[in-house]
Amino acid sequence: MDVPHRLALSNQRGILELKETVLGFLKVFYPAIFALSAVAAGSTVLAGVVLLVRPAMTPGRLISLFSIPCGRADVRVRALVHEAGGALNRLGIQHPAKWGEFELKVWVLAERGRRSVSLSLHLLCLITICAGGLLTVLVDRRWDMATELLLPSYAFVLCTVLYARIDLVATRRGSASAYLQWAAVSALVACQVQRCGNQVTSSTTVQLSRKVETVCDALTTYSQFGVSGSPVVRSVLLNSCAVISRRLESGLVACLCDRSRVSDLAEQVVELIDALARQEPLSVVSPEGVESVGSAPVEMPIPWRIIIGHFLVFLSGVGLILCFVSLGVGVEYLTLLAPLMYLVIQIPFLVTGKVPDALRHPPRLTVPFADPGSESEPSISGAGTTEDRSSTLMPLPPGHG
Repeated sequence: MDVPHRLALSNQRGILELKETVLGFLKVFYPAIFALSAVAAGSTVLAGVVLLVRPAMTPGRLISLFSIPCGRADVRVRALVHEAGGALNRLGIQHPAKWGEFELKVWVLAERGRRSVSLSLHLLCLITICAGGLLTVLVDRRWDMATELLLPSYAFVLCTVLYARIDLVATRRGSASAYLQWAAVSALVACQVQRCGNQVTSSTTVQLSRKVETVCDALTTYSQFGVSGSPVVRSVLLNSCAVISRRLESGLVACLCDRSRVSDLAEQVVELIDALARQEPLSVVSPEGVESVGSAPVEMPIPWRIIIGHFLVFLSGVGLILCFVSLGVGVEYLTLLAPLMYLVIQIPFLVTGKVPDALRHPPRLTVPFADPGSESEPSISGAGTTEDRSSTLMPLPPGHG
């Protein structure tokens, strides 16, 4: 056998050995990384749903325990405040009494924590996809392996994207005041560029428009989740924030007509920052303006907690059925497992904090019969107490009647 043929055989043998080594490693690595991705993607989506339904009032608490992120957040907040102060100096507007550095730091930490978790999940999903793709290439029946390995990995990516979107909304709801403070200060920075004649471009105009839209969105979030959960307080705040949003949008339109009027828009933002520093958000709008908006009919909010609770109950029921089927539990044992099923489907309602009336007050199995001769009694007419109505079901002692 000649030397080139021996070299070719040795190279093929080396490639096969390398392939077997990589394949053996992937057979152990892929199930581990797949299980980790499944747990991470599923648990974060469920946690995001819980935070969306019941917003956390202190987002970014975990990352605030470390000194390095806190130091970077302080530097970023100081830079943002310095830039906003320079913008007000160029516009000739007095600075706010307080910039709300604490609120700005809360928002920076919350954003940094949210992005860190999202990037970590995306990186984990990317590793899972790459490992599954490499394993698919190295084995036979590639189409079957692709459907069994790559499709679940892409499902993790979709779950991660869904979690990132849910976590963004939950972060804004959980830190509504900080979100509004950050949006207002960022709008002042955008006003600075718009006033300078040499730096004005179409991109700066779009940036100012986006910042104003962000402030309006932050006002809506603040009115619903920033102060109170009472429907009355929310409706008043929503009306006031609607007036402020219309004023800001009118100021933006005025800036598009005359760029020199950006100072008026900046003054409105400064007034909003001062009101937030005093914790008097309703002082920005006069009572007459709030009453004029409050006279309009307010639509009832969609009961998202009830809807999400029912959806989670459906998923819990399907999961229980699949578990019973996988365990080989027969239909005759479902009656014995009914208490367990009832407790499991109650968990989503307890998490969302909204229990339907049908589950909170189960219907009574006994119905009192109406007495035709006692229609004049107030206890039967519906005006009596619960004890009066329930006493009609009790048997009378002998000698009465």
